[in-house]
Amino acid sequence: MVVALRILLLLFQTHGVTGKMRGITLPLIHPESPESPIFKINQTNEQRIQGLIYQSHARVAGYFLTDVSSITQIRPPYPSFKSYFLYMDAGSDLLWIQCEGCRAPGGRCFNQEGPVYPNSLSGSYYPLPCKKHKLCPPNQCINASCSYNIKYLDNTSSSGILATENFVFNSTFGKMEVLKNLVYGCGIDNRKNYGNNSNQIAGIMGLGWGSYSIFSQANSLTESRFSYCLPAISKYTQKWPNTYLRFGNDAVKQSSSSTTPLLRINDQKVYHVVLQGISVNSKTLNVSDRDFRLRGDGSGGCIIDSGTPFSRLIKPAYVVLEKTLKRYFWGQRNLELCYERKNAQGFKNLPSMTFHLKNADLVVLPEALFLVMDKISSVKGEYICLAILPSDFISVIGSYQQTNQRLIYNTKQQQLLFSPENCSKDA
Repeated sequence: MVVALRILLLLFQTHGVTGKMRGITLPLIHPESPESPIFKINQTNEQRIQGLIYQSHARVAGYFLTDVSSITQIRPPYPSFKSYFLYMDAGSDLLWIQCEGCRAPGGRCFNQEGPVYPNSLSGSYYPLPCKKHKLCPPNQCINASCSYNIKYLDNTSSSGILATENFVFNSTFGKMEVLKNLVYGCGIDNRKNYGNNSNQIAGIMGLGWGSYSIFSQANSLTESRFSYCLPAISKYTQKWPNTYLRFGNDAVKQSSSSTTPLLRINDQKVYHVVLQGISVNSKTLNVSDRDFRLRGDGSGGCIIDSGTPFSRLIKPAYVVLEKTLKRYFWGQRNLELCYERKNAQGFKNLPSMTFHLKNADLVVLPEALFLVMDKISSVKGEYICLAILPSDFISVIGSYQQTNQRLIYNTKQQQLLFSPENCSKDA
């Protein structure tokens, strides 16, 4: 199995909950876990990998406003506290959910199992008055209410009313923390495709740069930082490990953490880092740092993205990496770079790779660099595939290469902190 971040986050909406705000800790679920709402029981391992390859290609093609990356679960107060799943996207900042207006004339809903969010039944739902709120876009209203219109580069979109709601989160030591008057999108015209009527996805939660994100709106609680630790998942995984998304004081810096600048470019929502070079088994590859530089028009450079499963390297760097790895393997199959081993060894005798970031080195161990797949039927041996793809546009450090690293995004100080950790023991 391969890792692509999918987050299951439980939010309750209620009234009268109080307490000192300290931090938020939310459970994460792997997309291929049987507990995931998108788990496909009949899908083969190769089909899952091909899906992740497609997602990695599509993500880079539209990185300025990207496709979705993670799954979130919310639980509105009416009716009967029914749960809703959202995708979580680190490339946008707005949380939006399908509302009952999409069922009305002129609205549009995508297929969703169960009722859409009945906002008219919520006592804490208030549309933003047009032109009277700092988060209301200029000259963008529906009747007397502030509106939003978000478009994704896969030609999907959502538009509707900007409103406020009260959210209550599970937090430190099982405590509940209130987020009052959070601005979110109540989707009326939603042009997404999540499958048939059994789909449980109800919208998207953005976690990128921007004023609409939860950590920006609730700075007193989140302190503009969040953290996650993705466990490595492979064919050897026996039990799906639990892990968590943490905000504020729950996102604790480790004493061994490395620090690199976290950059926002123009009005992009994605997180840029400064990639200066790469090495294999501590040997620096002959790649010019010019290949990793950000261009004057805001393109190029390198981003770190939990929604891109397999990392992407700009082609000149990828070609050098490919030539370097050929000394370890022979044969080719499936991905851009796959090799055959006659005797199954798992991740033994495989090289590591290092992303040389500004002021810090991110070391990627074999378990986070390669896919190990069995041969078909009873044939002995295995295939080893590099879980990195070439790119014409930009380099991306994807979620597979982030596994077994504690990452902390501090947007206030514009820093990314990371340190090695066994994320299967995250608690």
